[in-house]
Amino acid sequence: MQTAPGSEEQIKKLEKRTFALHLISQLFNGITLGVVLLQDIILKKSLGGSDFQVMVISLLINSAFLVSIYGSEIVNRSRSRAKTIIWFGLASKAFFILLPLIDSPVFYILCISVSAYLDSMMLSSWNIVFKHNYSEKNRSRLFSYASVLQVLVLLGVSTLFGHFLDLNQNIYKIFFPIAGVFGMLTYYTLAKMISLSMDDYSGRGNDVKTVYSLKLIKDILVFPARDLKRIFTKNKAFFKFEMYFFLYGMAFLTITPAIPVFLVDNLKLGYAPISLAKGLLFNSALIIFTPLMGKIHGKGNPERFSGYVFIILTLYPLLLVSAKFTAGFGINIPTDYIVYFSHFIFGIGMSGIAIAWALSSIYFAPASEVSNYQAAHITLTGIRGIFSPVIGFIVMKTFGIEYAFYLSAFLFLLGGLLMLRESKRNKAKSKQQKEAEPGVDMPKF
Repeated sequence: MQTAPGSEEQIKKLEKRTFALHLISQLFNGITLGVVLLQDIILKKSLGGSDFQVMVISLLINSAFLVSIYGSEIVNRSRSRAKTIIWFGLASKAFFILLPLIDSPVFYILCISVSAYLDSMMLSSWNIVFKHNYSEKNRSRLFSYASVLQVLVLLGVSTLFGHFLDLNQNIYKIFFPIAGVFGMLTYYTLAKMISLSMDDYSGRGNDVKTVYSLKLIKDILVFPARDLKRIFTKNKAFFKFEMYFFLYGMAFLTITPAIPVFLVDNLKLGYAPISLAKGLLFNSALIIFTPLMGKIHGKGNPERFSGYVFIILTLYPLLLVSAKFTAGFGINIPTDYIVYFSHFIFGIGMSGIAIAWALSSIYFAPASEVSNYQAAHITLTGIRGIFSPVIGFIVMKTFGIEYAFYLSAFLFLLGGLLMLRESKRNKAKSKQQKEAEPGVDMPKF
């Protein structure tokens, strides 16, 4: 935690109050995400979206992370971070309330995508809370507990939602506005946590002319790109970490346009088994393994941790695509079961990713730049989101849908091996420096 005036008792009180609000926020967010989980399946099944439209929604949702670094600037330059976050939350989730008004795949994609862009602008703000409201000792543990609550709620909502969708494919028109309201409440609790933060923020740009000046708008548009270059030039270790994490992201995104098509058109699954796989099985693994992953991650080497997690994720696309071929090889395992097992393995891997994605940038970042580093991390997520789904779509249409899964597995494996190699290099370098300067305590990796 950033050191700030106050006794240890006051700091513990802050951590306790923050954790209570964090749990409430994840309860609300779990409800929202439980509905959003099936957004691509709804586009394909309920709205009859084409394979190209499935690729477009995947591209837009994932490229939304590009604007995160601009959101960080807007929040940090605002007169009141809490009020800015609330306004963004209201604007973002208003599109969920508008979504049922027009029964069209294009309007559906528009509402989902605009909401995703506005959400992404606020993502890095969570790290202000994680860095300054939680102690280094308790950060990963408390984060994992709150994540488990979110997953439990998501699990119940997504399973229930999938069941209702099989009964009535248009019931999403009721569920999305409900999700929108709870999404707004999530941002309200985030705003309250930000208000408690013990960082050095004191309300920038208090003069109205400064807040709305053309210079400020120019700074917001231009500075983040310069800042991204500055961060990576200054911190080579963070740059390498992000490049290898980029490979994981490509692996994850190349199959996003293929999965809805594969589950609906190739495996002929209904909403119930799909929500069971994406909801119950995936999130059961998250619930079971997130606390363990939080303990393993701790405050240690995020490169080694991420490397092993990427290698676990290599199994997911290979297992999932095998559901198409088991009958041909005389293996009498029901298709549903293979899909369930693959998503359980996926959940194990993503329980580690959830922690690595949210907390690893803190390991590299100076205390005063934690939101900037996370914004840089999220922005790279947006960059790979621009082209990775397109690559997956092209591979799927050119060579066959199974090759998108093979490409994904290769990229997961490559990213994992490179992370582990970098971890070993840094460990060896740290050991050499410690031996050369025996009087200096070097950080342990």
